[in-house]
Amino acid sequence: MKKIVFLSLILGLVFGGCNKPDPKEDLRRVVIFINTKSLSNSILKSSASEAEKAIQKIIIYGVDNQDYVEKLQVFQNPSLDNGIELEVSRNIIEFYAIANPSHEIEAANPTTVTALNDLTAIFASAPQTPLLMSGKANTGSGDYVIIELVRAIAKIEITGLNDFVIQTVTVENTLNSVYVFEKGATPPIAVRVNYPEINDAAPALYVAENYSTATPTVFRVTGTFDGKQANYSVVLKIGDNNIAIVRNTHYQVGVSPITEYDYEITINIPDWNFVKTDDHIIPDENFH
Repeated sequence: MKKIVFLSLILGLVFGGCNKPDPKEDLRRVVIFINTKSLSNSILKSSASEAEKAIQKIIIYGVDNQDYVEKLQVFQNPSLDNGIELEVSRNIIEFYAIANPSHEIEAANPTTVTALNDLTAIFASAPQTPLLMSGKANTGSGDYVIIELVRAIAKIEITGLNDFVIQTVTVENTLNSVYVFEKGATPPIAVRVNYPEINDAAPALYVAENYSTATPTVFRVTGTFDGKQANYSVVLKIGDNNIAIVRNTHYQVGVSPITEYDYEITINIPDWNFVKTDDHIIPDENFH
């Protein structure tokens, strides 16, 4: 009787092993294509430069149907022409991507969607290329996914018009932190900082988004016109109201002297969400 029980146990283990599912059956092949979003959604397109589109490193995360996050892969200098091919669990329903992460972001290991969306970037100094970007996409039922990356900063381009020569631009009262993924909010750890002045006739500046119109980011511009010195502050406005500075948005600011007593500032947003802003008069007391 003992021999029969023993034999039955062996047969059970053998046939049980035969019925064990293959782990590979729980995986599927997905190709992820990465696009970088243009700098605005308006009719007037201001295409990003090669430096603004550059991706030196990218992290891919997968999110399953229980909102569990897995860091799938980190790619250094990825070749994106043919997409990124991965084998992932069939439970993965969404992909997140972060391009050009800081060391701190790369070292983080969020395990939930909430933790992933709470990741922050610190700009102790002015943001520079390669720019931090992020994006996400649902997997759908196909075997490929397109993730559109959004730059986590805004671009401000200030130009002197009608013989006004810009000498320096200084960014003041800007935020030093943003959420890596767009949330339409400011991280509670963010503080206000000033960056050193830039000596450039037509500087392109990168700054953190700023949703607070009560405490706006300020661009202090100095320059010369008709042999006189001007020193004044520029705040983005529509009418008398300050406007928010939004990520992945390109703001073009033209500073144009009308006479020695007043100046006109025009702001255009060509390719990152078009907003028409009003002209601003710079009073004569700003001349020295």
